[in-house]
Amino acid sequence: MTIESKIRFIRGGLITSFQGSQIKKLQHQGITTSGPMDNFLSKIGNITLNNDEDSICFEICKFGPVIQIVKGKFIFLISGNINFNIQTKNGIIEGESNQSYEVNKDDIIEINDTINSNYAYLVFKGKIKNINDKILTSSIISSSLGLNNGNKIYDEDLFSINTASNFKHRKIIINLNKYYNKNIRVINGPQMNYFKIKDIQNFFQKRFKVSKNLNRVGIRLLNNAIKPMFSSKFTSEGIIRGSIQVPSDGNPIILTAEHPTIGGYPKIASIIMADFCKISQLIEGSFFNFEQVSIKIAENEIHKLNKKMINLKKNIVYL
Repeated sequence: MTIESKIRFIRGGLITSFQGSQIKKLQHQGITTSGPMDNFLSKIGNITLNNDEDSICFEICKFGPVIQIVKGKFIFLISGNINFNIQTKNGIIEGESNQSYEVNKDDIIEINDTINSNYAYLVFKGKIKNINDKILTSSIISSSLGLNNGNKIYDEDLFSINTASNFKHRKIIINLNKYYNKNIRVINGPQMNYFKIKDIQNFFQKRFKVSKNLNRVGIRLLNNAIKPMFSSKFTSEGIIRGSIQVPSDGNPIILTAEHPTIGGYPKIASIIMADFCKISQLIEGSFFNFEQVSIKIAENEIHKLNKKMINLKKNIVYL
């Protein structure tokens, strides 16, 4: 049984958006995959609330929204490292990540800044009315496509939700530090031969620095320029999330959730999908290293990560 609830965004936050599953089978039309930047956190939140793991949630970038419940109740959990509190008629509750809460009419959720990370996820029990799309299953903010017409959440946005009437509250016991480190594994890219051997060695032996230019389209790296031998672009070809393109200035660009579907810069490497969540959370100024691995290891690691997520259900504690 469900009841209708309504939430109002008093503050939209820096970039808050609807994200669900990655968009499939449209890349040949120039439509990117989108989806959560850190789909480990979004999946963990959904699994904890017993949702489908790719259910729609709110992705919060750096600084979050303030939400007022204007009708009914709202059952939610925040996955990630972020400061938030809940303001009720009985006082203020300091929020704890990875734990479910139920708020009622006139209560306010104030979500503030992320802690040593870029993204967190507001996962909820129920379905948002009038935004579901079976084809464009996430927002593409850079193209104004997808859920919510590709718009980020703005101040005074109002949404209706069909919310579960009964819910057994819970939390998941998880040490996120165990899953996030600064060793980013990659497989060889299709144009690795465009680079000198010494530059390839530097790519793996020297640290890179995350620049201030990081968003849902790409992450620009500094501190270790590796210029390709050919300065001009080659014929554009399909590109994927995690591809590492190197323009003529030698500062690599990691393509992220809203990457273009074709590109003409040489790709020296691609981040393995098991480590994409790690690179998405490295904040401006972070230093890290790339580690070269085989395709077989990359495949094994994503299978292992998916298995770990399923096994984390054992860590759910009912309150």
